[in-house]
Amino acid sequence: MTKEDGTADVWWARRQDASAGHVALLDETERRRWTAYRRDADRERFLAGCVLAKAALARYAGLRPADVRFDRTCGQCGEPHGKPSMRGGTLQHSVAHSGDLVAVAVAPDPVGVDVEQFDERPHPLGGDGDPAALARLVMSGTEQSALAALPPPDRPRAFLVAWTRKEAVTKATGDGLRAAFSEVVVAAGAGPPRLVSWPYERSPREVTLLDLDAAAGYVAALAVLGPCTAVTRRDGSALLAGLA
Repeated sequence: MTKEDGTADVWWARRQDASAGHVALLDETERRRWTAYRRDADRERFLAGCVLAKAALARYAGLRPADVRFDRTCGQCGEPHGKPSMRGGTLQHSVAHSGDLVAVAVAPDPVGVDVEQFDERPHPLGGDGDPAALARLVMSGTEQSALAALPPPDRPRAFLVAWTRKEAVTKATGDGLRAAFSEVVVAAGAGPPRLVSWPYERSPREVTLLDLDAAAGYVAALAVLGPCTAVTRRDGSALLAGLA
Protein backbone atom coordinates (compact mmCIF):
# COMPACT_ATOMS: atom_id res chain seq x y z
CA MET A 1 0.00 0.00 0.00
CA THR A 2 1.03 3.60 -0.56
CA LYS A 3 -0.01 6.75 1.25
CA GLU A 4 -0.54 9.90 -0.78
CA ASP A 5 0.10 13.38 0.56
CA GLY A 6 -3.03 15.11 1.84
CA THR A 7 -4.73 11.86 2.82
CA ALA A 8 -5.14 9.79 5.97
CA ASP A 9 -6.29 6.28 6.79
CA VAL A 10 -8.07 5.31 10.00
CA TRP A 11 -8.01 1.63 10.92
CA TRP A 12 -10.84 0.57 13.24
CA ALA A 13 -10.90 -2.52 15.43
CA ARG A 14 -12.34 -3.69 18.74
CA ARG A 15 -10.47 -4.56 21.90
CA GLN A 16 -11.89 -8.09 21.67
CA ASP A 17 -9.87 -8.56 18.46
CA ALA A 18 -6.72 -8.86 20.56
CA SER A 19 -5.56 -12.44 21.08
CA ALA A 20 -2.86 -14.24 23.02
CA GLY A 21 -0.94 -14.80 19.81
CA HIS A 22 -0.51 -11.05 19.34
CA VAL A 23 1.61 -10.75 22.49
CA ALA A 24 4.62 -12.09 20.60
CA LEU A 25 4.65 -8.89 18.53
CA LEU A 26 5.29 -6.69 21.59
CA ASP A 27 8.81 -5.53 22.38
CA GLU A 28 10.16 -5.53 25.93
CA THR A 29 8.91 -2.05 26.81
CA GLU A 30 5.48 -2.74 25.36
CA ARG A 31 5.21 -6.05 27.17
CA ARG A 32 5.99 -4.35 30.50
CA ARG A 33 3.21 -1.85 29.88
CA TRP A 34 0.81 -4.60 28.83
CA THR A 35 1.43 -6.68 31.96
CA ALA A 36 1.17 -3.60 34.22
CA TYR A 37 -2.52 -3.15 33.43
CA ARG A 38 -4.67 -4.77 36.11
CA ARG A 39 -7.92 -5.03 34.18
CA ASP A 40 -8.35 -7.45 31.28
CA ALA A 41 -10.17 -4.80 29.22
CA ASP A 42 -7.26 -2.37 29.58
CA ARG A 43 -4.75 -5.02 28.54
CA GLU A 44 -6.90 -5.88 25.52
CA ARG A 45 -7.17 -2.23 24.45
CA PHE A 46 -3.42 -1.69 24.72
CA LEU A 47 -2.56 -4.92 22.93
CA ALA A 48 -5.04 -4.35 20.10
CA GLY A 49 -3.89 -0.75 19.58
CA CYS A 50 -0.18 -1.54 19.62
CA VAL A 51 -0.41 -4.55 17.31
CA LEU A 52 -2.85 -2.84 14.95
CA ALA A 53 -0.43 0.08 14.58
CA LYS A 54 2.40 -2.32 13.73
CA ALA A 55 0.28 -4.31 11.29
CA ALA A 56 -1.03 -1.20 9.54
CA LEU A 57 2.37 0.47 9.19
CA ALA A 58 3.89 -2.80 7.99
CA ARG A 59 1.46 -2.84 5.06
CA TYR A 60 2.62 0.59 3.87
CA ALA A 61 6.29 -0.16 4.40
CA GLY A 62 6.30 -3.64 2.90
CA LEU A 63 7.47 -5.18 6.18
CA ARG A 64 6.31 -7.88 8.53
CA PRO A 65 4.49 -6.55 11.63
CA ALA A 66 7.19 -8.25 13.72
CA ASP A 67 9.79 -5.99 12.06
CA VAL A 68 8.04 -2.74 13.00
CA ARG A 69 9.60 -1.06 16.02
CA PHE A 70 8.59 2.18 17.72
CA ASP A 71 10.65 4.92 19.30
CA ARG A 72 8.72 6.31 22.28
CA THR A 73 11.45 8.55 23.70
CA CYS A 74 9.97 11.59 25.42
CA GLY A 75 11.54 14.80 24.14
CA GLN A 76 11.42 16.33 27.62
CA CYS A 77 12.63 13.60 29.97
CA GLY A 78 13.97 10.85 27.71
CA GLU A 79 11.71 8.18 29.17
CA PRO A 80 9.84 5.80 26.79
CA HIS A 81 6.40 7.40 27.09
CA GLY A 82 6.50 9.95 24.28
CA LYS A 83 4.57 10.03 21.01
CA PRO A 84 5.54 6.79 19.22
CA SER A 85 7.21 6.97 15.83
CA MET A 86 8.16 4.09 13.55
CA ARG A 87 11.90 3.53 13.48
CA GLY A 88 13.20 3.89 9.94
CA GLY A 89 9.79 4.95 8.63
CA THR A 90 8.41 8.22 7.29
CA LEU A 91 4.69 7.78 7.92
CA GLN A 92 3.12 9.24 11.05
CA HIS A 93 0.55 7.44 13.18
CA SER A 94 -1.62 7.83 16.25
CA VAL A 95 -3.48 5.32 18.43
CA ALA A 96 -6.67 5.81 20.43
CA HIS A 97 -9.02 3.52 22.31
CA SER A 98 -12.09 3.84 24.48
CA GLY A 99 -14.66 1.29 25.57
CA ASP A 100 -14.56 -1.48 22.99
CA LEU A 101 -13.19 0.64 20.12
CA VAL A 102 -9.59 0.94 18.94
CA ALA A 103 -8.43 3.35 16.22
CA VAL A 104 -5.09 3.80 14.45
CA ALA A 105 -4.64 6.81 12.15
CA VAL A 106 -1.86 6.89 9.53
CA ALA A 107 -0.83 9.93 7.48
CA PRO A 108 2.27 11.45 5.83
CA ASP A 109 2.04 14.46 8.18
CA PRO A 110 1.87 14.47 12.00
CA VAL A 111 -1.53 13.05 12.92
CA GLY A 112 -3.61 12.60 16.05
CA VAL A 113 -6.77 10.58 16.58
CA ASP A 114 -9.06 10.32 19.59
CA VAL A 115 -12.21 8.35 20.33
CA GLU A 116 -14.44 8.55 23.39
CA GLN A 117 -17.29 6.33 24.51
CA PHE A 118 -20.50 8.34 24.97
CA ASP A 119 -23.24 5.78 25.62
CA GLU A 120 -22.93 3.49 28.63
CA ARG A 121 -19.83 5.18 29.98
CA PRO A 122 -18.53 3.37 33.08
CA HIS A 123 -18.08 6.73 34.81
CA PRO A 124 -20.43 9.66 33.99
CA LEU A 125 -18.80 12.95 33.09
CA GLY A 126 -18.13 15.01 36.18
CA GLY A 127 -19.39 12.16 38.35
CA ASP A 128 -23.02 13.26 37.97
CA GLY A 129 -23.21 13.54 34.19
CA ASP A 130 -22.78 17.34 34.21
CA PRO A 131 -19.55 18.35 32.43
CA ALA A 132 -19.55 21.94 33.77
CA ALA A 133 -16.75 21.35 36.30
CA LEU A 134 -14.60 19.58 33.72
CA ALA A 135 -15.30 22.33 31.21
CA ARG A 136 -13.85 24.93 33.56
CA LEU A 137 -10.58 22.97 33.57
CA VAL A 138 -10.16 22.26 29.85
CA MET A 139 -12.26 24.81 27.95
CA SER A 140 -11.74 28.46 27.16
CA GLY A 141 -14.30 31.02 28.28
CA THR A 142 -15.86 31.09 24.81
CA GLU A 143 -16.14 27.31 24.72
CA GLN A 144 -17.68 27.22 28.20
CA SER A 145 -20.28 29.81 27.20
CA ALA A 146 -21.21 27.84 24.09
CA LEU A 147 -21.57 24.68 26.16
CA ALA A 148 -23.69 26.40 28.80
CA ALA A 149 -26.03 27.75 26.11
CA LEU A 150 -27.03 24.20 25.12
CA PRO A 151 -29.96 22.35 26.71
CA PRO A 152 -28.62 20.28 29.65
CA PRO A 153 -29.26 16.91 27.94
CA ASP A 154 -27.07 17.97 24.99
CA ARG A 155 -24.08 19.12 27.02
CA PRO A 156 -22.32 15.79 27.76
CA ARG A 157 -22.05 14.82 24.09
CA ALA A 158 -21.02 18.36 23.06
CA PHE A 159 -18.32 18.30 25.71
CA LEU A 160 -16.95 14.99 24.42
CA VAL A 161 -16.97 16.26 20.84
CA ALA A 162 -14.85 19.24 21.91
CA TRP A 163 -12.62 17.00 24.03
CA THR A 164 -11.86 14.58 21.19
CA ARG A 165 -11.00 17.48 18.89
CA LYS A 166 -8.61 18.96 21.45
CA GLU A 167 -7.11 15.57 22.22
CA ALA A 168 -6.57 14.84 18.52
CA VAL A 169 -4.75 18.16 18.07
CA THR A 170 -2.45 17.69 21.06
CA LYS A 171 -1.71 14.09 20.05
CA ALA A 172 -0.72 15.32 16.60
CA THR A 173 1.74 17.78 18.16
CA GLY A 174 2.99 15.09 20.54
CA ASP A 175 2.11 17.11 23.64
CA GLY A 176 -0.90 15.03 24.67
CA LEU A 177 -2.19 15.75 28.16
CA ARG A 178 0.89 17.90 28.91
CA ALA A 179 -0.71 20.70 26.87
CA ALA A 180 -3.10 23.20 28.44
CA PHE A 181 -6.37 22.16 26.82
CA SER A 182 -7.97 25.51 27.63
CA GLU A 183 -5.44 27.11 25.26
CA VAL A 184 -6.33 24.71 22.42
CA VAL A 185 -9.57 26.34 21.32
CA VAL A 186 -11.84 24.59 18.85
CA ALA A 187 -14.88 25.97 17.05
CA ALA A 188 -17.99 25.98 19.23
CA GLY A 189 -21.57 25.45 18.12
CA ALA A 190 -22.76 24.45 14.68
CA GLY A 191 -20.52 24.25 11.65
CA PRO A 192 -17.50 22.18 10.67
CA PRO A 193 -14.77 21.41 13.21
CA ARG A 194 -11.98 23.96 13.23
CA LEU A 195 -8.98 24.85 15.36
CA VAL A 196 -9.47 28.48 16.38
CA SER A 197 -6.29 29.11 18.35
CA TRP A 198 -3.47 27.32 20.13
CA PRO A 199 -0.23 28.24 21.96
CA TYR A 200 2.14 27.59 19.04
CA GLU A 201 3.76 29.79 16.40
CA ARG A 202 2.28 27.78 13.55
CA SER A 203 -1.04 29.16 12.30
CA PRO A 204 -4.05 27.11 13.44
CA ARG A 205 -5.38 27.46 9.88
CA GLU A 206 -2.70 24.99 8.79
CA VAL A 207 -4.26 22.24 10.95
CA THR A 208 -6.92 19.99 9.45
CA LEU A 209 -9.51 19.01 12.07
CA LEU A 210 -12.23 16.48 11.27
CA ASP A 211 -14.94 14.62 13.12
CA LEU A 212 -14.93 10.88 12.41
CA ASP A 213 -17.85 8.52 11.99
CA ALA A 214 -17.14 6.07 14.79
CA ALA A 215 -19.41 3.26 15.97
CA ALA A 216 -22.78 4.05 17.52
CA GLY A 217 -22.37 5.45 21.01
CA TYR A 218 -18.92 6.94 20.36
CA VAL A 219 -17.48 10.26 19.18
CA ALA A 220 -14.11 10.63 17.48
CA ALA A 221 -11.90 13.24 15.85
CA LEU A 222 -8.81 13.41 13.64
CA ALA A 223 -6.20 16.18 13.43
CA VAL A 224 -3.46 16.50 10.82
CA LEU A 225 -0.74 19.14 10.99
CA GLY A 226 -1.12 19.97 7.33
CA PRO A 227 -3.67 19.55 4.55
CA CYS A 228 -5.89 16.48 4.55
CA THR A 229 -8.53 16.24 1.86
CA ALA A 230 -9.48 12.56 2.14
CA VAL A 231 -9.85 10.13 5.03
CA THR A 232 -10.33 6.43 4.30
CA ARG A 233 -11.89 4.04 6.79
CA ARG A 234 -10.00 0.73 7.02
CA ASP A 235 -10.94 -2.64 8.56
CA GLY A 236 -8.54 -3.11 11.44
CA SER A 237 -10.46 -6.10 12.82
CA ALA A 238 -9.76 -8.07 9.64
CA LEU A 239 -6.12 -6.99 9.75
CA LEU A 240 -5.72 -8.30 13.31
CA ALA A 241 -7.57 -11.50 12.50
CA GLY A 242 -5.12 -12.14 9.66
CA LEU A 243 -2.24 -12.13 12.15
CA ALA A 244 -3.72 -14.87 14.35
